[in-house]
Amino acid sequence: MAERLTDRPCTAYLKHARNDARDPRQFTPAEPVRVRPHQGPVYTGPLTVLTGRLTMSAGETLTQALLGRGPKPTLIGENTQGLFSDKLERTLPNGWKFWLPNEEFLSAKDGRTTYDGTGIPPHIRTDVFTEKELAEGRDSALAEARRRLR
Repeated sequence: MAERLTDRPCTAYLKHARNDARDPRQFTPAEPVRVRPHQGPVYTGPLTVLTGRLTMSAGETLTQALLGRGPKPTLIGENTQGLFSDKLERTLPNGWKFWLPNEEFLSAKDGRTTYDGTGIPPHIRTDVFTEKELAEGRDSALAEARRRLR
């Protein structure tokens, strides 16, 4: 998706994996994950991204990938969930399988910041799918995005 929203390459984020079972602070060298522009039509105009506590996993990596886009998108809503990481799959001797998070997705901007746990913060904070908004048929984040894109 990010490749259709840019006309120039950028680094989406860096990724590294834990590599020492005895020391969870040890990681492989961070490797960049790049966004390359789509070879067909792309959109490069103003962009708002609605985020909230239900934005997780691939929604977060897409949001993070768009942060390197020019012009920068405006994030509206709440922090994302903070649930990054591809899974490390293992099989126990009895055949049972389990998965563990094993990687960190780091900011392309500084190569150190991770949004695990805290999520990616919005530029403009609004309510997202609160009981009150749902009861009143309102969507503050969408309304704010529409105002900014006019």
